[in-house]
This record gives sequence, structure tokens and C-alpha cells, in this order.
Amino acid sequence: MTNAEYHRHPALSKSDLDLINRSPKHYKYAKSHPSEPTEAMLLGSVLHKLILEESDFSSEYAVAPVCDRRTKAGKAKYNEFISCSENKTIITSDMFEQAFTIAESVKSNPVVKKLLCGGKAEQSYFWEENGIECKCRPDYLKNNIVIDLKSTKNASPEAFVKSAYDYRYHVQAWWYLNGLRKCGINAEEFIFIAFEKEPPYAVCVYAADDLMLELGETEAKQNLMTYCECAESGNWYGYEKKPEIHSLSLPEWIIRKYF
Repeated sequence: MTNAEYHRHPALSKSDLDLINRSPKHYKYAKSHPSEPTEAMLLGSVLHKLILEESDFSSEYAVAPVCDRRTKAGKAKYNEFISCSENKTIITSDMFEQAFTIAESVKSNPVVKKLLCGGKAEQSYFWEENGIECKCRPDYLKNNIVIDLKSTKNASPEAFVKSAYDYRYHVQAWWYLNGLRKCGINAEEFIFIAFEKEPPYAVCVYAADDLMLELGETEAKQNLMTYCECAESGNWYGYEKKPEIHSLSLPEWIIRKYF
């Protein structure tokens, strides 16, 4: 199954849980109004391919030649390139160079080298939770270890712990481990490879601990329960199930400063 086929599959994913966590209305809207991939998302996909499946890169992507398409020669060169790139995602040479440099930095990390060998990349898995079809697609699966690539502004332990919580990586870690176990795979550990997309492209590797997985389980099950309730009732509400008027006060730091 290709990455595109996986994303088109209607089973519930961790990204869906994130939308539901914001509000069922956000989830419902996103499902009926799919967005076009952004340049940042495309760069992320290219990075994944170069880091995890570099030998298969040319089967999915084509790097556009640098040429002046305002000239006859440049236009002919580009048209020839397009005719040979059918069914491939076209990227600019600048994006490729950026992605290649980052990928080389990630793969040169000695811990990453040991992790990203002898396993399988980008495999899709499906299972059921409370009668709801669910899915996950680990970046890399090696024996009983799930390995996930995360680009970030700051890969340091002090910064990444906050970023990981904000993006609910604890939910992802539990969701994937749980799903793989439901598929008969004895997945025991979830590891994040955090890397920066700005020079010098620093890398840090993290393993989800028991507390992280415990919170991930709690929140994932809450989101799944909300999904089931909304699917049954047909009421995909916004931030509150029963609308009311809320008291609006000042932020805590303003209160401490002035009062």
C-alpha cells in the first residue's frame, strides 16, 4: 500500500484523533474538506523517503532540472523531463538539495545508524477498537521497536519534551504500539528521532517512557469514545456539547502582574 493509498483509507488514524481532540466539528470538516499538501508537508515526505528508503527515491520522485523555461532550449529540456516523469511527484532541485543535506545529517548519527537497519519502512496496519476500524503506518519497524521521524525547530531535550506534548506524540506512541499488538506484532518500545531542518541539522533520539504511554492511552481512549458517541448521535459538535456563556478573565500571568 502506498502512502497516498494509506491516507485515503477511511480507518481512524492518530491524526484523526488529534482533530477529534480539538473538537468533533473540526474532525468532520476536515474529512469533507481535504486540504492540499503544503510545501512543508512535501519536504517532510521527501525527507522520509531519503532517510528510510533512499534506494527507492527515484520511483516516486523526480527532481526538476534547472533551466530557463522562457527560452526554447529550456522549455524543450523541461518538457522532456515532464514526459519522463509520469506518475511521479516533481520537486525542485533546491528542495532536493535541502532534503538530501538534512537526510545525510540524520543518517550520520551513530544511534540512528543502528536503529535504521534490518527493519521495514512505511508498512500499513489495520485493526479494530470498539468496532471502529483503525490504522497506523510506522515510519520504521525493527523487531519490537517502532521508530518515528520528527522534524522540529529545536531537538534538544529541554525543548523537544514540550513540543512532543503539544503535538500529542504520547498519543501516537500508544496508538501505534497498541495497534501493532492487535495485529499480532509484539511491539514494546517507541523511539522518536528528532531532527532540525535548519543548519547545523542537529539530531536527538528519544524513547517514550511508561508515563508518556499511560497518558497516551488515556487520551486516545477518550478521543475514541467521543468519536463513537458522535458517530452514533450524528451530533458533531464544536468545543462544547452543550453551549453556554463562559466567564472571560485575564491570563494568569497578567493577574499575578497587576493584582
